[in-house]
Amino acid sequence: MSILAQISQSPIKASPEVWIHKIGLLSRIVPEPEFIRETITLRKGLNIIWAEEPESAEAGGDIAGHSAGKTTLCRIIRYILGEKTFSNKANTHAVKKAFPNGYVAAELYVKGQLYAVLRPLGENRNSYVLKGGTMEQVIKDKGEVAYQENYPVKLGLAQLIDDFPTGTVVRTNEPIQWGHILAWCARDQEARFQNIHDWRSSRSESDWPSFRFPKSDPLFVMRVALGLFLPDELKSEESLAEISRQLANAESEFERAKREPEYWRDHLTDKLRKELIKYAPNRRTEIQEAPLQGEGLFPDLKRLTAKTAYELGEKQDTEEEQIKVIDTQAKDLLEQTVQIKSEIKQLQALFQVDTRAALELKKELNAHETAKKQIDEAKFLMCGYGHLLVGECAHVKNRQMLLSGKPMPNEVLSPEDLKAREAERKKVENQISGLDRVIKAKEFESDGLAKRREEIKTSIETRGRLLTDLQECLEDLITWSERASSPLKFEKLKHKAIEIEKLKLSITAKQVALNELIAEHDSNRDLLSLIFSASAKAVLPSSAYDGVVKFQDRELNFQITKKGTMSGEAMETLAVLLGDLSCLIYNSLSEKSHLPGIMIHDSPREADLGLRLYHSFIRFVAKLDQSFTEKTGCPFQYILTTTTPPPDTLKKSDAVRLQLDASKPGGLLFRTDLSFVGQESDLLSGQPQPLS
Repeated sequence: MSILAQISQSPIKASPEVWIHKIGLLSRIVPEPEFIRETITLRKGLNIIWAEEPESAEAGGDIAGHSAGKTTLCRIIRYILGEKTFSNKANTHAVKKAFPNGYVAAELYVKGQLYAVLRPLGENRNSYVLKGGTMEQVIKDKGEVAYQENYPVKLGLAQLIDDFPTGTVVRTNEPIQWGHILAWCARDQEARFQNIHDWRSSRSESDWPSFRFPKSDPLFVMRVALGLFLPDELKSEESLAEISRQLANAESEFERAKREPEYWRDHLTDKLRKELIKYAPNRRTEIQEAPLQGEGLFPDLKRLTAKTAYELGEKQDTEEEQIKVIDTQAKDLLEQTVQIKSEIKQLQALFQVDTRAALELKKELNAHETAKKQIDEAKFLMCGYGHLLVGECAHVKNRQMLLSGKPMPNEVLSPEDLKAREAERKKVENQISGLDRVIKAKEFESDGLAKRREEIKTSIETRGRLLTDLQECLEDLITWSERASSPLKFEKLKHKAIEIEKLKLSITAKQVALNELIAEHDSNRDLLSLIFSASAKAVLPSSAYDGVVKFQDRELNFQITKKGTMSGEAMETLAVLLGDLSCLIYNSLSEKSHLPGIMIHDSPREADLGLRLYHSFIRFVAKLDQSFTEKTGCPFQYILTTTTPPPDTLKKSDAVRLQLDASKPGGLLFRTDLSFVGQESDLLSGQPQPLS
């Protein structure tokens, strides 16, 4: 009974969304196309690429087994479907060296639309896409230029993601790309079918778009592509992802906050040492080696800071006393200057001799009315010398008479009187000039005191700032040191730790609710489980075996059990193969599933799969192909490479699309031995490693 009959379902898709029809390998396209080998034609359904192994080492000559080019063909198919490379670096170099003008041409269908493509294998750079064209036409006319960045878009491959219920991996918010889907549908041979979520191996050097979380993210993408989400599940996933991101941010901030006390402790310790050394450079070694707080009487930063603060305070006190002394001296100077200026004013008022008066004296000493007037105005002032009114002073009256040029009553001025008058004027001038010099000296001394006062004041302010900085720095250092030794006493950390705990509880609650939601009955999951179970029973010889699909913790897990218990490594490999195949079958039956419908398994027999089990698996795929074809047409393209001969019933069938032979150059994929062109060596033989 066919599996379709067992599950009582009819396919709703008659053709895969993506499948390869023809592949041509060319050594050049100009002036005339030159094909390396005949065109490889593939079909919908089962496609076996069989690379025969020589029966003995002698039969194989210098060419080792597993070197016919089947893995290279798988990589070329991936290259046709948008991958950046068609082999690892060493084998790529070998192909480019052998075929510097080489190309691969292909015909493929994407959502029913025929495309012809031309991609370089040699030193050329550009790829070409011809919508609706044939392989021959694209070789001749080339079509539209496509670069690596837009090649999948021009083929409509990137747009397949548009049908998915979400375009991102909600946990990381990273976009789901065509490269992710291609990686699942065409697993690396180097990954050896270890589990359902390991699609690529670093040894393949395929440069595919990787995931941040290498297990949960691929499984999420598988569920998205298969449409295995309940209506509210994606919303819950997005909510959970948002809380998880908040938790990650909070934990990151917590770690930064944990480092903050240590940073500030070290920073402030360094700052305090530098400030202390700036004040006392002769104690540099002692300061650099001192701990924050030492034991006993040994010096530490606390004591050194206290000592420095005391010394700074003493110096400040001394300088403040100096300012008091300077202020007293300045006050005395000011009083003396005021007194001298007063004397000058009195002299100027009583005996002023201006330039004009001097000229008059020289012109026979004419009367100086201005000087007389000034003396008249000052006659009611107290004389500083005779302690009587200026106007009553006989000396002033006499001088007044001399200045006025008028003789005193009953007196006639003689030449001697004129000389005396001149001498008296000179004396007054000299006296005023002397007092001016005294004032300048006092002012100079006062300026010196003011300058010295400003210097001392600046010194006091500088010491004050240093003292304040030292005390604040020490206080901050003590605070941050306590926080560093007991982080949870740090308020910021306390709040962040509480926030983290709340987020963890929220995540746990969300996960429980989500798992309960997933545990609810869902017909799509039931259908996938039924397909996998039927597939396992069809392939395995004993009814004791069964296939189980599990969805715990929002993952997707395919397991083959024997009487309810887990089976061995070979069964794990078979579980991966049947899991992929079950997804292809499910895709043909579900409207919610949006797989491209192409699947490539490269040499699964080499992953510890026994011959009997392997043949049973291949026969199962062939029957599946036949069942679908009889109904609506096969809705998938399954490409299998193998060095193990297929079952006898299939050796001559239409399923074998290409037969390679590693024992002779003509049987190789490129019709020539490229093993000596490559640069990698076989680790066992020490010989150059051929393409596989």
